[in-house]
Amino acid sequence: MLALLPVILSSLIVCFVLTPFFRDFFGFLGVVDRPDAFRKTHSHPIPRVGGLALVIAYFVALLALALGWWKGLFNPSDPTIRLVARLSPAIILIFAVGLYDDVRGLTPWQKLAGQFGAAIYASWIGIRFAMPMAHKVPEFVVAVVGILWLVLCANAFNLIDGLDGLATGVALIASASLLFAALIHHNPGLALAITPLIGALLGFLYYNFNPASIFLGDCGSLLIGFLLGCYGLMWNQHVDIGLGMLAPVIALAFPMFEVALSILRRFLRYRPIFTSDRNHIHHRILSLGFSHRDTALVLYGVAALIAVVAVLETILQPRFASALLLLLLAVSYVGFRALRYPEFGILGRFLFAGGLRRALRNNIYLHEYEASLAAAKSVEECWQALRQTCRETNFSYVSMHANGRYFEDELRPSSATSRRLQVTLARSGDATFGHDPTMPIQAMLIAPLAERLQEKLTLFGMAPQRIASEASRELPLTNRAVAG
Repeated sequence: MLALLPVILSSLIVCFVLTPFFRDFFGFLGVVDRPDAFRKTHSHPIPRVGGLALVIAYFVALLALALGWWKGLFNPSDPTIRLVARLSPAIILIFAVGLYDDVRGLTPWQKLAGQFGAAIYASWIGIRFAMPMAHKVPEFVVAVVGILWLVLCANAFNLIDGLDGLATGVALIASASLLFAALIHHNPGLALAITPLIGALLGFLYYNFNPASIFLGDCGSLLIGFLLGCYGLMWNQHVDIGLGMLAPVIALAFPMFEVALSILRRFLRYRPIFTSDRNHIHHRILSLGFSHRDTALVLYGVAALIAVVAVLETILQPRFASALLLLLLAVSYVGFRALRYPEFGILGRFLFAGGLRRALRNNIYLHEYEASLAAAKSVEECWQALRQTCRETNFSYVSMHANGRYFEDELRPSSATSRRLQVTLARSGDATFGHDPTMPIQAMLIAPLAERLQEKLTLFGMAPQRIASEASRELPLTNRAVAG
C-alpha cells in the first residue's frame, strides 16, 4: 500500500492545483450551475466542469507510471495495465460527452448514445462480466450485460451528484474498497489502475465538499461512474470466489439503488424517467432536518459500511458472507423505510392490504355500470343502473333528480361516519351519494359514476352545466356537501 502512495500523491497534487484554475476560468466564461427553487440546493452560481481537473490528474499519474517514475510499480506486460491503456479512447469519449453537455447541452438520448458508444468500445476490448457458467451463456448476452452495467454506473454517479461532495466522496469510498480488495487478492494491475483516481478524487474533494466552490459536472460524474464500472468488471474477471464476485456490485450498491429507486418512483408517478425532481435520497434526508454537510456525512457513512461489506465478501467463508449480505439487506430496508417515500407506502398498502383487489372490484362494477347506461332507453333505466351499482359498491344512500323527477333509495343504514355528497349533473339535475369517508376507494367512485350519468342524461336532451374554469374542465362536476 505504501508503494502506491507516490501515485496517489501525484494525482492528488495535480488535481488540487488545477481545480481552482478551472473553477475560475469556467466561472469567468459563465459555464456555471445556477440555483433554482425546484431542486438545486446551492444559493449562487457555481462552475461545473471540475471533471476536467480529474481526467488530467488521472492521465498524468498513469503517464508517470508508464514512464517509470516509480520503478518497480509498472509492469507493461500485466494484462490489467494493458487493458487500462486500451481503454483510454472510451474514457476520453465518456468525458467528452459530459463536457459537451456541461458547456453546450445535450438531450438525455444524445448523452445516452455517447455512453453506449464508450461502453460498447470497452466491451469490444474485453471488459466484460465473468458470469458463473459463462461457457453456457451466449457471448452476446455477456457483452450486453457488461455494456448495460457500464452505462448504469455512469448514470448512477451522475444521478447522486446533487449535493456538495456527495458523488465525489462516495466514489472515493467505493474506489478505496476496490483497491483494498485488489491488494488483498494480489491483483497489482487493478490496484495501480485505481490508485490515480483515488488521488484525483482526494484533491478535488477539498473544493467540492460543502460549501462547494466547484462541481464535478457531467464530465466528472459520468467519468468516475464509468471508471468504477470498468474497475468492477476487471475485478470480476480475475476472481472466482463465490460471493466475492459480487464485490463491485456491493461496493456501488448505494448509487445503483438510487438509480433503481428513481426509475421506480417516476414510473409510479407516471413521469418521464429523465425528468428531475426533489425526491432523491439526499433530498429525503435533508427533509428530515439534516444540514447539507451532515447529509453528505451520513451518506458517506452508508457508503463506508457498504464498502466494508464488499471487502469482507471477498475474504469470508460462503456461509458467513451470505449472513453478512442478508444483514446488510435488512439494515438497508430499515433505512429505506425511514425515508418515508409516499409512493412505496401507498404501493405497499395497494399490494398487501387489499387495495389491489378492491380497485379491481370497483373497476369491474364501473365497467358494468357503463354497459348498463349504454343500454338505458330512459331516465328510469339510468336510475336503475345507478342504484344497482351503488348497492354493489356499499354506498349507504343514493338519489337522483332529473327533469323534475326525483328518485332516492336508502341502500343500508347510515353509520356514524357516513356523509352525503351532492353532485350537480345538469341545469335541472343532481345526484346525492351517501358514502363512508373512511373508504377512499368508495369516495373515488363518486366522480366517475356521476360523470357517466351526466353524459348519458345529456343524450336525453339535458344540457350540461357551463364549465366555469380550467380546473373544472378536467372534472366537469360541481360538488357541494349536504348534511347527512
